[in-house]
Amino acid sequence: MALAAVTMVIPVLPVDDGLSVGGRAPITFVAAHDAQYESAVLTQAARDAAAASVDPVTLPPDTTVVQRQRELAETLLAELANIRALTDTPEQDQFFLANDLDGAAAVGAAALTTMLIADDTAYETIRAATVAGINDILAGAVLSTDVAERVTAFLATEQAPVDSDAADAVGQLLLAFVLANVEIDEIATAQRREDAANNVTPEVRTVAAGQQIVEEGEVFTAAAIEALRETGVVNDDFDYADLGAGVLFAVGFGALLGIYVYQLQPFPAPARRRMLLTGVSIAATIVAVRFALPPLLPDSDQRFFAAALPVGAAAMVTASFSELRFAAVVAGGVAAFATFIAATTPVVAGAAFTSPLEPLQLVSVYALGGLAGAVTVHRAERLGRYAVAAVVIAAAVWIVLVAFWLLEEDRTSEGLGWLSLAAAGSGLGSAILGIGVYVILSMALGVTTRLRLMEIAQAGHPLLKQLQDEAPGTYHHSMMVGTLAERAADRIGADSLIVRAGAYFHDIGKIAQPSYYIENQLNRDPSPHDELDPENSARIIIEHVTNGSEIARKHRLPDVVRDFIPEHHGTRLVTYFYRRARADGGQADASKFRYAGPSPQTKESAIVMLADSCEALVRARQARTGEEMDVLVDSVFAERLAEGQFNECDVTMRELQAIATSFKSTLRAVYHPRIEYPPPVEGEPQGADAT
Repeated sequence: MALAAVTMVIPVLPVDDGLSVGGRAPITFVAAHDAQYESAVLTQAARDAAAASVDPVTLPPDTTVVQRQRELAETLLAELANIRALTDTPEQDQFFLANDLDGAAAVGAAALTTMLIADDTAYETIRAATVAGINDILAGAVLSTDVAERVTAFLATEQAPVDSDAADAVGQLLLAFVLANVEIDEIATAQRREDAANNVTPEVRTVAAGQQIVEEGEVFTAAAIEALRETGVVNDDFDYADLGAGVLFAVGFGALLGIYVYQLQPFPAPARRRMLLTGVSIAATIVAVRFALPPLLPDSDQRFFAAALPVGAAAMVTASFSELRFAAVVAGGVAAFATFIAATTPVVAGAAFTSPLEPLQLVSVYALGGLAGAVTVHRAERLGRYAVAAVVIAAAVWIVLVAFWLLEEDRTSEGLGWLSLAAAGSGLGSAILGIGVYVILSMALGVTTRLRLMEIAQAGHPLLKQLQDEAPGTYHHSMMVGTLAERAADRIGADSLIVRAGAYFHDIGKIAQPSYYIENQLNRDPSPHDELDPENSARIIIEHVTNGSEIARKHRLPDVVRDFIPEHHGTRLVTYFYRRARADGGQADASKFRYAGPSPQTKESAIVMLADSCEALVRARQARTGEEMDVLVDSVFAERLAEGQFNECDVTMRELQAIATSFKSTLRAVYHPRIEYPPPVEGEPQGADAT
């Protein structure tokens, strides 16, 4: 976890500082320290202005341009005069003829129409003004960029026609026939502009610590962004202090989880895959936060998008596969780490939060949302609990956000609506991710979920039906053991679902040879053990453990259930046949009468061992009174303790006392005495109740 966390906080990963020319400042930025620097931005702006002020250097004018363009214009005007002379030709046909002349397209339809309908005096004025304009404009140096300006200037002189239509026609003719007569000397111009830029003195800017650089809401300029970097508000360089802080926080986060797991062992056996799945979920949450959270901050518009991130999914997954206390640690640790990422990832110092309360708001939202989800789905036996978790998380997040919203001076009803959407998004997203990991990843990694245990711990399971058909006495015994053990597990806070599943299948191996077990000899037929010596009888009895493990493996029962099969007898002796062997021969090898074990590894397995023995002993001794049952239960507990059967599990003496009390209460309820009814009397009606 530490290694995964380090990669998410070291400052070498790409980060967008969120600064761009034209963007708006999320908060007011002031200089972090004094700075006097040569402003590259202001200096470049001054150099650009100096270069732009230099006029372009031109090559010598082309003197042939004026004569050529004047002749072209005079040719067009003469041909227009000929068309005007066709008095018997309609005006529309005259326009079509004029439009086909060379240069007419450049002049334009409006100017052609004006010249065709003008009287002779006006036409001559247009012709004379056009020729004069060409001569006047092209008498000096004219660049292509100067043509429009020169034409406009000529039309303002006395040589231009007074009539507006005639003046427009002249303007169109001049724009069509006045061409540039000089070209720019690009090399000489560039050199002059470069010299002008180089002669500009660099701009030096001085900023004092605490001096305001950009006000909240103000548009960023290139000079402002440069000042933020120069005064330490923005840090684009590799900062070893940031690296050290990130590494220390990441190592602390990993150490918190690692030490807790190592010391308190919150994962039930088999733990490795559960730990792997939980670790992957936590790491994935951190990675998602690292890349999703920074773009959502700062929340200057009070949209609460950061609160909508489903960070609580990590604690929900943890609660699904470990103890609730560890899920609470994960909820707090992930919330703190996510807030640390939000505070340190942005390059703009302090830009992640717009108020001092925002970090507290963020860590509270993530921690309480995760804790609410973890409490709701812990030991969930139905998928519907995840839907409930979505509502509970949303409610927890909403309460936190509303509490901080009430502290805001500029709170709005619109903000209340946004935070409600964020709370709903957090709850729904966490539930969807949590159930996805719980169902899909657990299947991929082969982790047994409570849903799988619920499916197994049903009386209608095919293997239990087979047990009921082939070994009905064993089936009834297993159901009774399940009832005893499940209630006791609830009493001490053990996992009652695992206990029930383990109890149902602990004697499944007796299917292989059901008649060799006394509870299945229903017709009081002679026992097959009567023809066997004690050692072979013990071997057959012990084989129900190995047979059971093989049957459970073939039917793909989870490891957590299969473990109950060898552990419910531990390393005990097959006492009955061992004692018979001793009685027959005087000597007997105890190892041949002993189960291979192991002894119970969990308190759940210890409960089933005790329930198995107590139920069998009470039934065998046919105890009728509560006191007799209590004595038998206490003897079983004392015997197992003396044998050291609980040395490898974490059950305590206080819990054993609670288990014994639970057994006694349940056995009294199951084997309660019934009153003996007197014989029927004369005249007694049929259908009398014999409750």
